Amino acid sequence: MRASITALLLALSAAAPHAGAGTYPGSLAVDAIRGSIAARDCATAVKRLKSALENDYPEAALLAGSMYENGICVKRDWQRAVGFYVQAYDGGEKEGAARVAAGYADPANGPDVAAALWWSWKTEGFRVAQCSVPLEARADPDRFVAALAAWPKQQLAVCNYLAGVLATIAAEVKYPELASAHGIGGDVTLRFLAGVPRIELQRGESREYELVGWVSADMLRDRKARRMADGFEQALSSVANRALARYPHPGSIAADALLQVKYNFHMEGQMAR
Repeated sequence: MRASITALLLALSAAAPHAGAGTYPGSLAVDAIRGSIAARDCATAVKRLKSALENDYPEAALLAGSMYENGICVKRDWQRAVGFYVQAYDGGEKEGAARVAAGYADPANGPDVAAALWWSWKTEGFRVAQCSVPLEARADPDRFVAALAAWPKQQLAVCNYLAGVLATIAAEVKYPELASAHGIGGDVTLRFLAGVPRIELQRGESREYELVGWVSADMLRDRKARRMADGFEQALSSVANRALARYPHPGSIAADALLQVKYNFHMEGQMAR
């Protein structure tokens, strides 16, 4: 039996990464590890990673997951990556759930549709009615798997594809550095035409946050430049293209199928003007 998806509509606010997230010691540790990786000094990177993990920094666990998933300075090991991603998620790094969902949806790791959807429902950007299960099943792995067992194969394939694309975007989109440095926030609406497939982006409102400390006249002038607001679209566009390329299209999705997500880029602990 083939599942015919005639329409999908998703309208929600997704929590895009916010500037100022993470613990200060954990962020410093992660920056040091990344610096060693950039310098191609894997021995030091691994040593620093072990030290950061011993301190239970969730940011370090998230980075460890990425390193093991992609084989950066360590042997690629998806199952070890999952363990670190879950550790990061349990420590408050919501990105961990999206990383697990995206990885399990990837053909390189199976895919494992049940695991991909289980973790997708733990992210803030996945509310697809066609891929929904009863609320009580979302808290019970056995009931969750049993619910999916009744789905047609094509529905499983379609939902795995949608979960993978949306989870990859949720995991990889980052706050633009230029906007963060100038205290700029904004909204971008992502329109995913899953049957085509194509992703369109629509800029929403932009916000200026109060700047702390000495502020130059050049910085105040640059805050008004269009390129500041463009940065949010560019950040999403590059990630969206990678997400579409990562997963094979399953077919059987109507051309008018639409998923719409509003990403809100905001600066934590700052007041918008």
